[in-house]
Amino acid sequence: MKKAHAGIGLAPDTVPHSAVAGIGLRSRASAADVLTLLDHCLHMVALDRGGLVALATLEAKRRHPAMVAAAAQLRLPILAVDVGLLRADVPNPSECVERHLGVPSVAEAAAMRFGSLLLEKQRGQHLTCALAQLTAGYVLPSCRAATAASTLSTSWAGP
Repeated sequence: MKKAHAGIGLAPDTVPHSAVAGIGLRSRASAADVLTLLDHCLHMVALDRGGLVALATLEAKRRHPAMVAAAAQLRLPILAVDVGLLRADVPNPSECVERHLGVPSVAEAAAMRFGSLLLEKQRGQHLTCALAQLTAGYVLPSCRAATAASTLSTSWAGP
């Protein structure tokens, strides 16, 4: 697994201990997979779950049962990013993601939408995760638990 950027200091426009986790996941990913990889990534940058302020992913995956369940358990919002906003230069582009989605990354690009990378993409069981330091001034949804719960209640409702 890749290490955190060596020597990264917080820029003056960042919020200390406020990480956004960019998540890219396949259909087979489970909430346990998400939480396991998140814990590993947070440990690598000397944070715990309390340092996380949101999960970010591709708009099309925001209602994935694993994302919804993990967000509900963590009481965090899911920040959905339009695929068009994931066209960014990332440290670890994926040919597979490029082939399927037309963008070089989901996890790193989604995290980078909200701040500078703390940790490059890490791979887990059926998913990837990258961490970014939340840029100061970014306003997250105010009702974190309600956001997660409302997404949870609609994700399994069916057509």
